[in-house]
Amino acid sequence: MRILVTGANGFIGAAVVRQAVRDGHEVIAVLRPEGNSQRLDTLLSQITVLRLDLRNFGAVAAAIENSSPNALIHCAWAGVNQKLRMDNIQYSDNLGSACNLVESLARRGSSKFVGIGSQAEYGLLAGPIAETDLPRPTTLYGASKLATCILTDQLARQFNLPFAWMRVFSAYGPDDNPHWLIPSLIDQMLRGERPKTTAGEQRWDYLFIDDLARAVLKVACQSDAQGVFNLGSGIPVQVRTLIEKLREIASPNLEVGFGEIPYRSDQIWHMQANISRLSSTTGWKPTISIDDGLAMTVDWRRRSKNAATINAA
Repeated sequence: MRILVTGANGFIGAAVVRQAVRDGHEVIAVLRPEGNSQRLDTLLSQITVLRLDLRNFGAVAAAIENSSPNALIHCAWAGVNQKLRMDNIQYSDNLGSACNLVESLARRGSSKFVGIGSQAEYGLLAGPIAETDLPRPTTLYGASKLATCILTDQLARQFNLPFAWMRVFSAYGPDDNPHWLIPSLIDQMLRGERPKTTAGEQRWDYLFIDDLARAVLKVACQSDAQGVFNLGSGIPVQVRTLIEKLREIASPNLEVGFGEIPYRSDQIWHMQANISRLSSTTGWKPTISIDDGLAMTVDWRRRSKNAATINAA
């Protein structure tokens, strides 16, 4: 298949591109005009790179017409950073561009749209959460993701375009954004710093990035895989247990300041994906355990840290 991936240098987008290349697909990777391609540097000889501002509707429509993808996987999203979760960038930069992708794709026909959503669409619902549960987002980020899901789905129905929306729970793995919980804790531990955390009583659903990418490609390539799918491991892990596992791998004797950071007022206590619909539709299931995934993530960050030290010397 010829697959177009937006947000191709993001954590999820780059993983999807890598998996698509491994699976033998022709990949068109869409990057911001000013963005870097760091996560894709080893793949540049195997993919086609398009630099597009998704807010430029005409240029995007022309690019889709010229590239004629069989599937479009929309990973791009402005305002992923936690500080921007309540910023108007959530709706100003994301809703219209996603709808334009669907319309542009529909005009050329014989394609499928797969959008990457978020568990934030569900808000404070406690798991196991199914796709039939009523979403109640508590942030502009979650609300805009949900609005984008509804609008793009409606447009796809209008144009008879195959459509899927995948609500990602907590993804982790090598080359993740360093400010998220797991990579930030690993980096502190590798530096020998004592991390401060909440008491860690929350139970969250973590999915290794390679398993996530396989699921997205399964849905993109399977014609009857349509509608909303939860994408997680289906197995919640207590945050304290996760942190203790990280410490055992990264710095076994390091003290952790459990309980030194208060819980947020909108704390989610039990976030768990019901993945039965995705598994029954595609046959996909996670293959990488939390222990193996954390070990691979720590190893990658340790090697990256060592490489940076050598390069700086």
